[in-house]
Amino acid sequence: MGKRARLLLGSCSLALACACDKRPAPGPAPSAAATAPSVPLDHLAPDELAPSQVEVYGFAIPRGMEVESRLTDRTYVRGHVSPEALANYVREQVSVSHVEIGAARTVFPMARIKRGVPDRVYTIEVLPDGSYTRLVLKDTTPPPPPPPNLTDAERWRAAGLGPDGRPLDLKSLE
Repeated sequence: MGKRARLLLGSCSLALACACDKRPAPGPAPSAAATAPSVPLDHLAPDELAPSQVEVYGFAIPRGMEVESRLTDRTYVRGHVSPEALANYVREQVSVSHVEIGAARTVFPMARIKRGVPDRVYTIEVLPDGSYTRLVLKDTTPPPPPPPNLTDAERWRAAGLGPDGRPLDLKSLE
């Protein structure tokens, strides 16, 4: 073979070798968010409370607590949970502008329950009570204003009372 033929054969071989060596480009580097969490997502953090099936005013009572008493404007709940864990649980369940933290209790004034009726306002208290912790939910929503242009007698009647302040229907008090 002549010099020219060898040069042509070598360049063709080189071109074919380069065409066959097409490796796929490396993919994007894995992000830090894609790494596996150290604790599985279905596990609770230490001292974290889980919601139960019981709801009061749209507020899911945490597991380990039970409703003691339910009235029209307030509910009393108690259980064997730490006051700090319960206060943290309440923070996640309500919208509130500020929290009053004291040695004897934690108060969430003017709180709105996230899963509750949006126009209702509550005062929620977390109280340590011996080995128990109590949760008190009070509905503090102000009553709607009376309709305008009512006479005094009509206002008394709307409240279920006579002009002298006595109940109109005594059986409704039983």
